[in-house]
Amino acid sequence: MFATTSKGVILFILCVPLPIGNSLGIPVLMTGIRRYTHIGNRSFAIGLFYVILNVAALLAGPIVDFCTISYNVKSDNTEEALWVLTSYRLILLTGIVANVIAVLISFTVREIKLECEYNSLMTATNESYLDDYGNHPENEDGATDSASKIASFNPVRGSVWTILKETFAAKRFWRFLIVCLITSNVRMIFRHLDATLPTYLVREFGEKTPKGFIHAIQPAIIVVLVPIMTGATANIDPLVCIHFGTYVSAASVFPLALSNSIAASVLFVTILSIGESIWSPRFYDYSLNMAPEGREGTYMAMSSAPLFLAKLPVGFISGWLLQKYCPEEGESHPQMMWLIIGVSAIISPILLTLLWSYVSKKDDDDYQIASKKELHSVMT
Repeated sequence: MFATTSKGVILFILCVPLPIGNSLGIPVLMTGIRRYTHIGNRSFAIGLFYVILNVAALLAGPIVDFCTISYNVKSDNTEEALWVLTSYRLILLTGIVANVIAVLISFTVREIKLECEYNSLMTATNESYLDDYGNHPENEDGATDSASKIASFNPVRGSVWTILKETFAAKRFWRFLIVCLITSNVRMIFRHLDATLPTYLVREFGEKTPKGFIHAIQPAIIVVLVPIMTGATANIDPLVCIHFGTYVSAASVFPLALSNSIAASVLFVTILSIGESIWSPRFYDYSLNMAPEGREGTYMAMSSAPLFLAKLPVGFISGWLLQKYCPEEGESHPQMMWLIIGVSAIISPILLTLLWSYVSKKDDDDYQIASKKELHSVMT
């Protein structure tokens, strides 16, 4: 898109290669985290990954402002044959540079997996793991080593049909899928943060409203809170964090349902960010723990699907709500708009509560047993 002047080429890139790349992004990155961590330090690694994502979000704002305000070059020529380095092409160029650096770094990545042995795991998790006979896992010499070791990884191969058949046959997959679908409602809030909040702020409080500053509160809080929350909840079941965090995130909308003010908008973003720091990184942790070795990509793709499913209706819902309750002209009732959004979001944690006995069920097919076997395979 950076080099072309053809609308057809741009539309093709937007509809074909870009979605393919996006669909590979998070699943591949999270699979890499699975390979380069063990169950004792995985939560911390995911938290660090999530912080880096939000640091990138913080940096993106100033970069876009520089390109569109300081540089501010526009193409006045309507002829497609003439190419000009406009502000938006400069933004695309920064993305190209970042991706070229990422590609070069990717050549240093090895196909390995990190395995943690018994004492190291006990120190990290404060838990006691037993093998299938009720004994502590040991090495061949009878010792319980405390070091992690690197092993080669051979991908689990199979046809698409075989992979899907194995996945659908697993009980934990259906519990995992239900959790993913349930959380799609609360995930819509993050899309309303991008799609609904800026328009609401401009229509209610004017063009000079610092909407960019208000939006920047989210990544700033995430960068600070995620390492703290990750450390504080490292020994807590990720599903428990998801359950509690979704209540916090869903509750964030109701200040705007009670008060039509900038202060309420700031409170909304603040509470939403606190909730996100509690459960969103742990959702990745939960996804990786649920996934059998070699099938992480399938599970991560399923965990990402609700986020993209949430994007589909939010555009239409946001437009309809803004038109009905917060129009550009005429009488507005924005508090009703936010009440509708809040009620739809609170459904997610309530459903988790109602279905808790099922989604939190532990049996021989669950991720804790999988983690135990992953550990035991190193010792035996």
